[in-house]
Amino acid sequence: MRWSGQLKTMEIKRIMLIKSGKRFSRMGFGQPLGLLYLISVLRERFPGKYEIDFVEQALYDLNTEDLKARFKKFDPQVVGFSALSAEAGEMEDAAKAFKEINPEVITVLGGPHASVFFDWALKSGSIDYVVMNEGERTFPELLEALEQGKPVEQVKGLVFMREGNMIQTPAQEFIEDLDSIPFPAWDMIDFKRYSVQITMNGYCHSTPWAMIFTTRACPFKCAYCHGIFGKKVRKRSVENVLKEIELLTGKYGVKELHIVDDIFNIDIPRAKQICDEIIRRGIKVKIAFPNGLRADIMDRELIQKLKAAGCYVITYAIETASPRLQKLIHKNLDLEKAKQAIEWTYNEGIIPQAFIMLGFPTETLEEIKMTIDWTLNTKLLRCWFFTVVVYPRTELLEIAKKAYPDFDFSNYDWFDLRYWSETPFYSRVTPYDGFKIQRNAYRRFFLRPSIIIKILWYFPKNIMFLRGIWWGLRAAFTSLFKLESMFRPVRKFLYKNFGLFPE
Repeated sequence: MRWSGQLKTMEIKRIMLIKSGKRFSRMGFGQPLGLLYLISVLRERFPGKYEIDFVEQALYDLNTEDLKARFKKFDPQVVGFSALSAEAGEMEDAAKAFKEINPEVITVLGGPHASVFFDWALKSGSIDYVVMNEGERTFPELLEALEQGKPVEQVKGLVFMREGNMIQTPAQEFIEDLDSIPFPAWDMIDFKRYSVQITMNGYCHSTPWAMIFTTRACPFKCAYCHGIFGKKVRKRSVENVLKEIELLTGKYGVKELHIVDDIFNIDIPRAKQICDEIIRRGIKVKIAFPNGLRADIMDRELIQKLKAAGCYVITYAIETASPRLQKLIHKNLDLEKAKQAIEWTYNEGIIPQAFIMLGFPTETLEEIKMTIDWTLNTKLLRCWFFTVVVYPRTELLEIAKKAYPDFDFSNYDWFDLRYWSETPFYSRVTPYDGFKIQRNAYRRFFLRPSIIIKILWYFPKNIMFLRGIWWGLRAAFTSLFKLESMFRPVRKFLYKNFGLFPE
């Protein structure tokens, strides 16, 4: 760094961007679209200026020592992290290690964890700046401010510490014109490596596969959601979406798309147009929806068009079959319409799946049974039964505090922020075993002869399907997790020495 007047300036040549995280037994992989968009924005805004080292920690099973070695070799001036709350521990370990090696390196955190728990992220002192919400404008502006010696207080969407005080600049406006953002930097992705990973969908029909966003944000106000993209839905144009699909299928040989919008079917006519264009242009691709579509706004014509365009699986976000809880969590799903959409999906030859959440605050055993029974009386071929995690800084936490006034929430910051807790919240506040309830749900759903036959008949027949079955069996029979510690080292040895069973 050098001084320009009263402000420091710095020369930035090398930027390391890290998708933090570690492998764990229930993990489903997806390409880190946030960082891939950021790389493309930097290339477009500063062509040829920065050398970028893109690091996917969990994908390559890298520990902190591995990251330290890579950091020393690359010697970046700026390190950017993207992390979910579940990945915050790995992020903090790496940031601390980098600061010990080079105290002058600038560390920046973005992603979902940063946008919600920004103050927690700054506590350790290893993170210099937190980028809130979308980073495609804020991060380049921060780099310019650092290089030109401008006050970072003028950059919107930042949080940082100054003399022991937390400074939060005005919010950055959400990007209205999503077409103005260049496509993700797909050249940075090893599609072959992703092809052997368990996906968010749990299985694949065809490889290689790629994730894609066509919209950002969700207009609904579910009590368990943080809503980091805001509540105003912003959409890419149909033509812009198709150009990226053509790029992926043409240049990169992608054979399957995983559309991960919050609600792809929020605009039914637009969704139909995308399907029509895929068909008209003769694009041969399989389509999966591992994120939950809104079931009660689905229409049969869209399902038919999705099938014709290559869709083979749709996941619906149901959460609960209790009308009382639907109102409590502000989901307000019309359960009869949802059931009809599931039946249409099945009848049109698409695999219908659902997300279910068990153990909401105030939920009774009767309501839990009602929800499980509801799934058994639909055409669903697969369900994820999650135990409810009451995240801090959601309305659901406030509902829980009112429901359980005698429960000690004082140390709630330390609860496990994954998609599940080591001990379910429901088990903490009631006399019932949340995991036992969950296992019972899985067993009741999947150990039906009719479902076993249909799964074997309808689901893709490949190695990914077999791995998905193993993944599901562990959810129903937790004793199988004990085999994980034995199988993993054997698998790593076989891959390293013989190229078998890649991770």
